[in-house]
Amino acid sequence: MTTLSSKKDSKGVTTAKVSFLSETANKELEHAVEVLMLKYLVKYRKKFIEEYISSNFSKFMGENRPLTSQEVMDILLISRQTLSRWIKEGKIKPINSESGRHYRFKRDDIDRLIEEGM
Repeated sequence: MTTLSSKKDSKGVTTAKVSFLSETANKELEHAVEVLMLKYLVKYRKKFIEEYISSNFSKFMGENRPLTSQEVMDILLISRQTLSRWIKEGKIKPINSESGRHYRFKRDDIDRLIEEGM
């Protein structure tokens, strides 16, 4: 005799259980399902990771990450001296101005500077 039962856990996840004639058959089936699930997860783990990173790319390398001085110079096509002068003049403001070196800049500020025509 085969029976099917289901139950919800405290998180609302429904699990189903199939019972066969013998307890041994049930245990073997459960073990086979666990093995298949693990094989599936191992086989597709790279795909899962790639999908997670692509859907959460901004968390890893988002548009709002701070830019280095070199990146700003490359984007604006300016020299280090020009960048230093603009910082002193207040035309561009680093987010870590207390640093003295290794400045970081908000991309939004750089985009605004480009829109204003530098």
